[in-house]
Amino acid sequence: MQYRSLARQTQPAVEPVTLAEAKSHLRVDTADDDTYITGLIRAAREWCEQYLDRTLVHTQWVMRFDRFPPDGTHDIELPRPPIVASGTATAVALTFTFENGTTSTYSTASYRVDRASTPGAVKTLYGQAWPPHLQDDNAISVTWWGGYGPSGSDVPQSIRHAMLMLVAFWYDNRSTVLVGSISKQLEFAVESLLSSQKWGSYR
Repeated sequence: MQYRSLARQTQPAVEPVTLAEAKSHLRVDTADDDTYITGLIRAAREWCEQYLDRTLVHTQWVMRFDRFPPDGTHDIELPRPPIVASGTATAVALTFTFENGTTSTYSTASYRVDRASTPGAVKTLYGQAWPPHLQDDNAISVTWWGGYGPSGSDVPQSIRHAMLMLVAFWYDNRSTVLVGSISKQLEFAVESLLSSQKWGSYR
């Protein structure tokens, strides 16, 4: 189903690539550009997440929409997979608004969470329907955790190397646009690395 908004509740505690790894890839020995390189790492992670439509390191998301699926048989798909399946960041919270305007947190015993599918999904219990609620802007919200793991090393190596390539390119080329074969080669190399991790649209 189509959501109205999707927002990060928390930023990842670490990046998939460390500053030391990036500096080694860049062959930079001084600390003069540490802040700049750190910013490039974050930009590369955000670029890869957007391109892949995935979450790399544990991040909490909140999705808001107007109503539950109409007949109780449709799943609520959770964007930016993978959903966290084990460990301490597995909580999924579902809130909704009653007709009188008050809100309630739906009991976790009243729905199922499918962590094996891509994307993860929240489902009704077998043979049951979603509760009555107010159908209005952002009347329902789901909060969950996505990402391959809490550590940067949990992220697939192909994604981490694509990030390093982006960091190196941006570090060496600080103008807004570089036209020509170099940028085309970078685009091909990065997308080739990421293609094995990309998947189709779920909306």
